[in-house]
Amino acid sequence: MTQERDTEAGFAAPQSIATGRLSEKSGLVFRLNAATVAEGEGDAWDEDPTSKMAAATTADLHDDNIKENDDDPITLPESTHTFLFTEPINSTPFCWAFVIAAMSILCLILALLDNPWGEYKNVLPANVNPPVKIAQYCSIFIALLMEEEIPTGFYLLRRMPKKYFNSKFPELKYSKFVCSCVLRVVSGYLFLLNVLLILVQASDVLEIFYDVLALQFLQQLDDIAFSLSRMSVLSKAMKNATKSRYFQIEFNKSKFGRGRKLSIFLKGVYFFNMFGLFAGLLVVTLRQEAGHYTCSEITVKFPDKLWEDGIVNWPDSDSGYEEGMILNYPYFNGVYRQADERRDRRPVYVEQKKFDGTPFDLESPAEGFTVKLGAKFMYCKSLKAWIFTHEYIRKSKHDDHDCPWLLRSEETEVYDIEEVEGSWQIWAGVISDTKVGITCNECNDDFDCNLNGECQSGTCKCSDNVDGVSFLGQHCEVRLKDKCRTIVGETYNETYTVIEEPSAGSKGLMQEYNRPLYLYTGGVPGLNASDLILLLYSGNRWFGSYYPGGQIIFTEDYKHIASFAFSNYHSFWDRAYKRDTFFVSDVTFGDTPVGVDFYWVRERGEQFGPFGVLHPFANVTGRGHFRCSDPTSNTNAGRQLMNGGGFF
Repeated sequence: MTQERDTEAGFAAPQSIATGRLSEKSGLVFRLNAATVAEGEGDAWDEDPTSKMAAATTADLHDDNIKENDDDPITLPESTHTFLFTEPINSTPFCWAFVIAAMSILCLILALLDNPWGEYKNVLPANVNPPVKIAQYCSIFIALLMEEEIPTGFYLLRRMPKKYFNSKFPELKYSKFVCSCVLRVVSGYLFLLNVLLILVQASDVLEIFYDVLALQFLQQLDDIAFSLSRMSVLSKAMKNATKSRYFQIEFNKSKFGRGRKLSIFLKGVYFFNMFGLFAGLLVVTLRQEAGHYTCSEITVKFPDKLWEDGIVNWPDSDSGYEEGMILNYPYFNGVYRQADERRDRRPVYVEQKKFDGTPFDLESPAEGFTVKLGAKFMYCKSLKAWIFTHEYIRKSKHDDHDCPWLLRSEETEVYDIEEVEGSWQIWAGVISDTKVGITCNECNDDFDCNLNGECQSGTCKCSDNVDGVSFLGQHCEVRLKDKCRTIVGETYNETYTVIEEPSAGSKGLMQEYNRPLYLYTGGVPGLNASDLILLLYSGNRWFGSYYPGGQIIFTEDYKHIASFAFSNYHSFWDRAYKRDTFFVSDVTFGDTPVGVDFYWVRERGEQFGPFGVLHPFANVTGRGHFRCSDPTSNTNAGRQLMNGGGFF
């Protein structure tokens, strides 16, 4: 960087970098030939005065505006960088110049290294508001106008080739001159690269301008040091160096630095830098608009809240019809994946299957089976909040709001749902505050997999059969011990075993809500052999569901129906509790039914609670009902039911 200098001959007219000419502020001071003649300088380095006058007169006749061009002489930049080739290596000015240059470069490198290289998806803002976006692009022009080191370095190299430099300064080394120019160029590109990184990470307008100005200050250390040297602040030797005759010598155009070629070259450098900055910022902008910097898949854990008078507006060919259903919010726990649609420049997350985290099937295999429509998390502009909603569910018959929410966050403008802070409001007949757990399913390291698996390409690959334990879930958070693949009840020593299907779910296990699905295999007296009992997880409770004659689903004729029913199971839409459940557990988020208290479901109706009258299995609290079986015992009947052909 260099400082503006007044000359006795007057001021040089400012020139634009974009037109291939540098301003007087850049330190490359242009002087009109006619003014030089008027000064009558007789320095041995100057060209013939007569030729200067003739050149100036010709230029005046050619251009009525008497514009300066690249034929005008220049002087060396007034900067401590110049000391690097005009002063001896063992001199005080050279040492000061070296320290200042090293400090400037070091600070720019430290600023560059203070960026999360390779982890930008985790630190770049999901998106930014329009004022910030405008400030980002405007800052590119501002940075290019502020940055003078790159054009100054290239200009000096083009204007003063080695032969010409040696003819002027036989006592100086051209290699040191080249190093000084290269230093300027390196400093300039470090500045621009830092600017780009600042812009893509910024989410506030003032933050952008403050950070760019801070970087500019680092580049101006040589200018500041030169000014202080002129005031004798640093040392007398430094002040004498600023008055060196090298700063008074003028350089005319050499035959190697033709004005037109130099102008084109500088324009090319300028527009190359501008294109690079715009291209880098544009790539980030397009990715932000596409949701690249937001989590592609999340797991949601709802609070244990229940709305007894839920209103479901079923779609119909005519006007549709309403149905009252008990809405237990944990029924909607599970995986939500980012959809292709966007809402107010923010992602929309759609509920996925509880079976394997993939989208619900769009076609029913037979009459009587409900095609599930996933709930959504999205942003509502009118509420200035993120909301949870479902197209079929309303808070009341007259709920015609453009955002019919069931949960909503506090007012916020964040573009990433993971950045939502504070409590949520939940509708359960009345509004109350609650907490919602939202976790991104993408991993960065094995710790995100709870050290129960490996993080591979952003996805947890859970370990299998490690010391008799297999791990399930998006973050390998569910532990299934081999001895708990079959569990035994305390009442009749009835047995339930997991359903193994090699092509179904994770680890070849039938699952719902990341918990294994247990099949009754025997022990209850008087139960018809054709009946089916399943013990499955519903999001926060284990349900024991009874299906008379249900063993038929394991036959070949019902294979496709069973496949659809299990893979598209949803506790709410399949009315699991209301229709088929005859015993239920306490609220639990454990891995298996072991150690959890269970209750028989007796009377149901308005007089009773939402789960009816519950009679405990045991007379004491905390005893539980199921225990893990001996892994060496022969309790594979449930598994063998699936081995005759399987569902999938």
